[in-house]
Amino acid sequence: MSTRCAIIMKDGDGYRGIYSHWDGYIEEPGAGSILHEHYRDEAKVKALIDLGDISQLGAEVVPTGPHSYESPQEGVTVAYGRDGGETDVDPTTGKTVQEVEDRIGHNGYVYVWEDGTWHVNGDLLSEALGEQEPSQDPVDTMIEAMLPGDGTENTP
Repeated sequence: MSTRCAIIMKDGDGYRGIYSHWDGYIEEPGAGSILHEHYRDEAKVKALIDLGDISQLGAEVVPTGPHSYESPQEGVTVAYGRDGGETDVDPTTGKTVQEVEDRIGHNGYVYVWEDGTWHVNGDLLSEALGEQEPSQDPVDTMIEAMLPGDGTENTP
């Protein structure tokens, strides 16, 4: 059985989203881990949404070799329109996430790209994957780790 999901992005004053049929769950090798690892910039997320509804999310949007619905290139997203020749699979649009989500069939996983961050069902995707968002600049953290003591000896 498939685990369907909705993949939505903020676009101007509204939202655009697509349906993804296979492996919509959060954990690897599902859509959540793929989005978190491989879709980290606005242009790539937009290119994914521009494909319209998809059968299978891959790490890449654009194939670099032979690729079709029946014989996809490994790691490349399989789109119903581009790869399967289907019609009426354009991205769904709406003024709110809820409006777009309601128009896309899914099993409960809703991924939203907004302000450079992925969310799943309202939570940060990184937290759902068990990761911590950096609380401070990594360089500051590295410098603190190299200093002797616990860092409190020079504190008034």
